[in-house]
Amino acid sequence: MTIHLPADLESSIRAEVVSGHFASEDDMVATAVRDYLQRRQDQPRQVAAAPAPADKSSKRKPLWERAAELRKSIPEEEWAKLPVDGAEQLDHYIYGSPKRPTS
Repeated sequence: MTIHLPADLESSIRAEVVSGHFASEDDMVATAVRDYLQRRQDQPRQVAAAPAPADKSSKRKPLWERAAELRKSIPEEEWAKLPVDGAEQLDHYIYGSPKRPTS
């Protein structure tokens, strides 16, 4: 197996071998992997908790009800400022492209 590591990790591994802490680069990597696997095994398994039963009083409103409430909060004079061909000429109003001919 060939493992490609960033240069800073390679130099750290070489320094550990040169200092005599490990017999070889392979020895250090094997020790590091064993330590990681042991720590992982020692950690308690995380089990996903079951979702709590939905409480009817805390249930969120459907999107269309929230949208209707937001719509009511906008004054009629602001709605009147919107272009009547907004859906047909969406690209024009969003991206500034030329208006398409209407039939």
